[in-house]
Amino acid sequence: MFARKLAEWLKESQLQDRFYETPGAHFRALFQGTADENTARRALEMLEAAYYRIGSALRTYPPKPITVVFYTQQQFADITRSPAWSAGVYDGQIRVPVRNALDKPEALERVLAHEFVHALVAMLGGRSVPMWLNEGLATVYQPGGIEESEATLARAATRPSLTQLEESFRSLPDAAVPVAYAHSAMAVRRLIDLRSADGVVQLLQDLGRGSSLDTAFQQRIGLRYEDFDRMVSR
Repeated sequence: MFARKLAEWLKESQLQDRFYETPGAHFRALFQGTADENTARRALEMLEAAYYRIGSALRTYPPKPITVVFYTQQQFADITRSPAWSAGVYDGQIRVPVRNALDKPEALERVLAHEFVHALVAMLGGRSVPMWLNEGLATVYQPGGIEESEATLARAATRPSLTQLEESFRSLPDAAVPVAYAHSAMAVRRLIDLRSADGVVQLLQDLGRGSSLDTAFQQRIGLRYEDFDRMVSR
């Protein structure tokens, strides 16, 4: 296991050593060739906008610059081992496949904002945050995320419970993934309506300090977790 992880890390390190770099105020972009430089610069502009928009909403800012790495589609698949539906990953770095990104800049902006929220969630709550809360918050703060989630749920015949969405969405059938994201987003929006974004941030901080989800939920939201789950899942 350790040997495999070390080999993967070395492979990635050697790959990134050949990348170009464009620095920004709060982010730095790594990309494979000069053909991707315009994408990298535009991405940094989008991320800087997200930094202030989302940071001010959550009153949370990362303490040091975040790296965003642009890969070919094959490199992204090999390095992140993500499912085909994944448009980006945050694992300490934001990782995005290029995919002619500037042909659809609005899609790139959504992905970058989404992954930036994941960076903030990791900073606040560590690894103890349930997936629905992590992905829901990221979807709420990506451009158009709430509207898209409302439309998705309007078409859905059923929706899962939040307890079914506490672990990685990678294990879900592909057809169930859009509903999982949408339901998570609408649950987080309900949390914000109930206790504001500050309350959600405090919930994340409690989880990061080791509180159980049930305890943190009762303290910060004023509801039992199971009651909130029933409220939003019916």
